[in-house]
Amino acid sequence: MNMRVLGRWLAVTMFSTALGVSQINAQTMGSLFQMAGGMDSVSKLASGLLKASASDPRLAGVMGKMNVGAASPKLANQICSMLGGGCKAPLTDRQITAGASKLDASQTSALSEHFSSVLGSVVHNPLVKEGVSKAIGPKLGGMVGALI
Repeated sequence: MNMRVLGRWLAVTMFSTALGVSQINAQTMGSLFQMAGGMDSVSKLASGLLKASASDPRLAGVMGKMNVGAASPKLANQICSMLGGGCKAPLTDRQITAGASKLDASQTSALSEHFSSVLGSVVHNPLVKEGVSKAIGPKLGGMVGALI
């Protein structure tokens, strides 16, 4: 590759990256939703997480107030939305931020443990698991806290 072609390629790549990062991220997240198994897997993830968390003594104080059956579809729609699946998110960023304050560090850690465990039983591709964890993990405590 001569220097002129390399220079053009680099310029086009940098320009495209600068303008298209949000589009690329949206496309990646949409395919991540599909790679994770679509709504069926996301629903299993949400209900499995809430059921496992409800039986955890570390979370009894906060999860005891939650109606798991009613919260599961809301959490599934929130996860679907965050992974680019086209669902309408039932929670706003403000609600998620407020929800995070309802949990302490050990409760958030317990939720993360359950999330990882259930995710591992629903999604088998390690790269997809990593992508879902990175997309959902940072807001998991706030999402669950907001649903209480």
